Amino acid sequence: MTLGTVDAPATIGLVADDFTGAADSAGVFAQHGWSVHLLTGAASDDRENAVGANTVLAIATGSRSMSYADAAEVTARAVDRLAAAGVERLFVKIDSTMRGPVAAQVKGAMDAWGSGHANPRALACPAFPAQGRTVVDGVVFVEGIAVRETASGRDPFAPVASSHLAELLPEFLPTLATRDVSPMPPRSYVDATTDADLDAVAHLVAQDPAVVAVGSAGLASALARRWECPARARLNHAVDGDVVVAVSSLHPVSARQLSELAASAHTGTTVLAPPAERHPSAAQVAGELAERVSAAMRARRVGSLIVVGGDGLAAILADLGATGVDIDGVLEAGCPTGTIVGGAAHGVRVVSKSGGFGSPSALVDLVSRLRSIPPARDPLTHSAHLKEDHHD
Repeated sequence: MTLGTVDAPATIGLVADDFTGAADSAGVFAQHGWSVHLLTGAASDDRENAVGANTVLAIATGSRSMSYADAAEVTARAVDRLAAAGVERLFVKIDSTMRGPVAAQVKGAMDAWGSGHANPRALACPAFPAQGRTVVDGVVFVEGIAVRETASGRDPFAPVASSHLAELLPEFLPTLATRDVSPMPPRSYVDATTDADLDAVAHLVAQDPAVVAVGSAGLASALARRWECPARARLNHAVDGDVVVAVSSLHPVSARQLSELAASAHTGTTVLAPPAERHPSAAQVAGELAERVSAAMRARRVGSLIVVGGDGLAAILADLGATGVDIDGVLEAGCPTGTIVGGAAHGVRVVSKSGGFGSPSALVDLVSRLRSIPPARDPLTHSAHLKEDHHD
């Protein structure tokens, strides 16, 4: 198979179940030359009213902890919004370990997309080999262990009920990505254990505009490689001022990363973590975190914000009055970065990371990366701006 750009769409719509997932998957397109706008809230944004060529427009629904009906409804609304903006292709970003009402996400997306597109079909593959997520004979594995037996199966808010895609996506049929399938079933899933396998899936998706891709950042990366745009100027992501690390995830991987960060004794770093002694709802953890982040940003000059967990990122952006994030790259694998658009923290650099990804040193590495390169220009001082404008 020869990868190319002849079949590349001008615009891509991406709908995800949480903000870190949306940022992660959209971020890989930024790495391959696309302009990427991640929208927040329900209000219309100027960027979606004038979508240019080589643009990815992304919306996070926050549906991971919702009921089936609610998840389908909010996903359908998001896809309607993307379609109204004129996107040509649709990517439905799901969790690589299948947490949350994934089947509902797909139903809502396909119902909405089908209203304006004849004969839409969905091709699903949650594999993300670079992070140890694979699919073999329709079974989802994490580092070789069936996903139901991993931490995702014990997730306090969205546990995975099965390791089998046939059970998690009951309307989907298995198919092969090693050759063109004609006709492709209305709903199908494929195995993948390597990036080459995902390139084959991307090939199938690219051949037919009626096919909606359903997957994680692994499949998004394969599509971005296939639909690569002309290279943009490399940006300097380094910042001055304090780094605020805010964690809403209760995943054991995040807990280990927090411990490593605490032991590193980074100066000028404020760490805001979820309560260890209790397990409130995901919404409560995120809401309390957002209030603490806003207070920290009003109290000192903040150069950048690292957020772990999609619920936390959504709540923080909402509390700051942001309308979105312009994603301009990936700081480390699985850690997209961009600048906040609108609200009290307009222009502040933000880095996001999913709670279940990364090595124990991931947070230490991110802080070090932000501090290791001299800033390209004098940073903005955001504290006074936040004191004056926050909660207007």
